[in-house]
Amino acid sequence: MVIVSNYSYEITATYRLQLRSGMSLDDARELLPELGALGVSHLYLSPLFRAATGSTHGYDVIDPNEVDPVLGGEEAFIRLSDAARIAGIGVVLDIVPNHMACVPENPLLYDLMKGGRDSASSEIFDIDWAKGPLHFPVLDGTPDEVLAAGQIAMGRLGDDAVLEVYGQSYPLADTPLSRELAERGELDASALADLLAEQCWSIGDWRQSAQSINHRRFFNISSLIGVRQESIGVFRLTHRWISRQVEAGRIQGLRVDHVDGLAQPGGYLAHLRELVGPDVPVWVEKIAKEGEDIPDWPVQGMSGYEFMTPVTQFLTQPDGLAAMRAAARHAVPEDMADEVRNVRRALLHGTFVPEHARVVDAAMAALGCTEALRGAVEQAVEALALVWPVYRSYTADGLPLSPEFAGLRSAGGMAGALLDLLQAAAGDPQARQFAARFEQLTGALTAKSEEDTVFFRAVSYLPFCEVGAEPELQTISRSAFEALMNRRAARTPYGLNALSTHDTKRSADARAAIVALSYFPALASRFYAHAGARASVCGLAPRWGIYAMQTALAMREEPDAQARLVEHMTKAAREAKDLSSYENPDEGAERQLGALAAGLLEELAGDGIWNGKEEASFHEVLDAVILAQVALQITAPGIPDIYQGTEWVSANLTDPDNRRAVDRRAEHAAGSLPERKFSLTARLLALRKSAPELFARGSYELRAAEREWIVRRTWQGQSAEVPVPRPLPPE
Repeated sequence: MVIVSNYSYEITATYRLQLRSGMSLDDARELLPELGALGVSHLYLSPLFRAATGSTHGYDVIDPNEVDPVLGGEEAFIRLSDAARIAGIGVVLDIVPNHMACVPENPLLYDLMKGGRDSASSEIFDIDWAKGPLHFPVLDGTPDEVLAAGQIAMGRLGDDAVLEVYGQSYPLADTPLSRELAERGELDASALADLLAEQCWSIGDWRQSAQSINHRRFFNISSLIGVRQESIGVFRLTHRWISRQVEAGRIQGLRVDHVDGLAQPGGYLAHLRELVGPDVPVWVEKIAKEGEDIPDWPVQGMSGYEFMTPVTQFLTQPDGLAAMRAAARHAVPEDMADEVRNVRRALLHGTFVPEHARVVDAAMAALGCTEALRGAVEQAVEALALVWPVYRSYTADGLPLSPEFAGLRSAGGMAGALLDLLQAAAGDPQARQFAARFEQLTGALTAKSEEDTVFFRAVSYLPFCEVGAEPELQTISRSAFEALMNRRAARTPYGLNALSTHDTKRSADARAAIVALSYFPALASRFYAHAGARASVCGLAPRWGIYAMQTALAMREEPDAQARLVEHMTKAAREAKDLSSYENPDEGAERQLGALAAGLLEELAGDGIWNGKEEASFHEVLDAVILAQVALQITAPGIPDIYQGTEWVSANLTDPDNRRAVDRRAEHAAGSLPERKFSLTARLLALRKSAPELFARGSYELRAAEREWIVRRTWQGQSAEVPVPRPLPPE
């Protein structure tokens, strides 16, 4: 692990800002004085490259070498960078090397679609041409049906003949037929079939043709296409702008999105480090399981998911957690591991059929199998994928499997042969190809089965259903938290300490409300029983009442709480996939669920559901939890990462709720919780800035006092003690 101590800008805190949704680069520039006053050392921007039309997030890049004109273009970036330099604030960019938007407005993809497999762009994208043309599952019917509906037509884009599909221009190979049809401007079903047969791409019904997908996707999102960063030529092509800006001194840090999607993450990061040099910090977005370390990559650490989980574990009361789990026992899966395996199996036989087939093909090629053994290889791939214990291993980078993987040989059949292939990946190109495909599959499968499905079913305690956490985690003691922080100081002293991000299921303050409930076991049990009964009356499973109660409690004092809560419950139902889904939405059930959540929110705002002084006591604990999270984050080893708006109280739910524009005009009364949180944040960031190495790398001690904890940091003759609010159960 690289430890960089020679930064151009000393890193003491990053501030994540979501561009788009009303936030341009010039808008970001205007925030610099505010962020400087808060004590932030680095502005951390969401992706700023040119993205697909209408993008709300920027992860669907169409040109990695152009700043998006909707954000102000390169001129606006230079203005921001220059102003940040004057303000003494560094600029960190979130980059997306793993994938780009799979749409014809992507210039590189347009070139490939027009020129075919021999085009200059053919090396860039991860496409399995052996499976046929590049497939776009974008139609609401068959091509003939969409043509008859007037949604497919011939057209021209400049000098190019194109097929207009729902208003998007799909470039056509330059052939006599395409020229003739473009000249005539007419198209019938027979001509359309002949025309499509000439292309290196195809289109089909999104409901029927998903299994024809032959490009590597980001998870199961067909509108994103994998980029072959393992090719040094592709790497150089897609990082030209970054290289120029680093050389010009306009970038002081990079966050690499979804590093586990790359064929060879370690190889990519080595190239990136060589490109940017030793003094530009690099963080990777990586979801690590409990106790899992990242390899010794040339990076400063991860983007912070692994920090927020132990904070939640430490602040949760064990008695309350036990009571909540007991109250929800009838409503959640009995065996969580079995639930995850069942979801993974369903995904392998559904959403991930194309990816599963690619892994099997790679395994058969590496093993030299005949077609007669395909079934056995399929079973072995499935058997391993169902129980793979981490998001991915890194044998495609030449790293060995850890000893604990040896136990997976008990999966039987050809599983042992596949594990041998993974071990041989360092010296065997075909084994390495299998390893890359398998490791890309396990990462996507783990994400979609756990955080995007089971986390919406395992409702006992939602703060543990979070990116980087697991539903069945336990609380940890003060000494265990202290040990984790000292390990962090020794291994990744410049890793990001996140509490809220654009990807968290709930922001820190939303989780805090549920954590605070764990200090009231009897109240939690009563709330769960009441909510479960309300759900049953509505014809819904009790678990939905328990989920809705926790979520309503988290949102009860937020602006537009009811509308946001109802919208979130629809998303939760579709992610869980057993009440509704994106493919087959049950709008009636979703309306019932929204009404249930809105009713619980209304009850929480009244007096009937609270007994005596419960509500006032709950708020005392909640305030302490919120402030304790801030103090623990900023005083811990690593670099605190403040998500936009969370310097005040901000209870957000999963996207799109957590990517809303921040209301920076809101006023907060002196002494109010939002004002106290902001003041604590600013004071502690100022303290960090006065002794950056002490707080990043110093030893960590956490002592208990009567009504607070004391964090003590020590480093090379320096020391500091900081009081941390301590939530206490009511007496």
